[in-house]
Amino acid sequence: MLATIRTAYGPSLLARLLAAGTHQQVDECAKAAWVLNGEGLIADEEMEYLAPVIEHRRKSIGAGPRAVQAKHCARHCRPAIPLQKRAACWLRRRGLAKDCIIPTSLAQAFTVSKLAVLSVIARAVMERGQSTMSLPEIAARAGVGCTTARYAIRDAARKGLISVSENRVNGFWNRPNTIKIVCGRWLRWLKERAGYGAARKSAGRATDDCQFTPLRKPIPTIEIVRFNSQSAILQGSIGGASSLCCRACIELRSGEVLLE
Repeated sequence: MLATIRTAYGPSLLARLLAAGTHQQVDECAKAAWVLNGEGLIADEEMEYLAPVIEHRRKSIGAGPRAVQAKHCARHCRPAIPLQKRAACWLRRRGLAKDCIIPTSLAQAFTVSKLAVLSVIARAVMERGQSTMSLPEIAARAGVGCTTARYAIRDAARKGLISVSENRVNGFWNRPNTIKIVCGRWLRWLKERAGYGAARKSAGRATDDCQFTPLRKPIPTIEIVRFNSQSAILQGSIGGASSLCCRACIELRSGEVLLE
């Protein structure tokens, strides 16, 4: 049964608005206020006072979950990368990019980070013929993030340098993608680089063998037997010779007589 006093609904609606905690409760109070105002049970002066309160409650309730959500996200933000680790990543990235494992005409279209990713893929292709590494592994070897590695692979595939084939097992899980180099210029570059490295290794091995191989025909050492007059006199007296026999000889250590 509705009350007969016009101002009886105003304080009750105001209390309900202040106690409302959801948008649904605020909408119910606003709907009831406008219905009662249309029926003449709430004066226009009271409605002018309730209308700003309704809007304020809607904004305050809408800002509450956002503030809580922002605070919740701040707690789970990714920690900052230490300066030493960041510097090491930059050094590894620049070293891979400047290793000349991709032709200059193709490398000028990529950034340093993307060149590092392509260098990791090229090394895997040189060793195994294809790359079956996962995206996080490629990013970790190149010293970049997963997003940068994904963009580098995408740009290289769009330019026709590599081919990416998915190894899907089912609808929820798949193995790492298989990446192959399909650019002929890049493949020739890698073959020449591999041949140059093999030639350098073989030359180094030959040098090492020469250093540790003993000489087969050494120069003979000459030993000179000096002339001794006393020994010659003794030899002559023992043999019965009347004259002194002076003899000098040059012998090798092997026993050959060069001069007698």
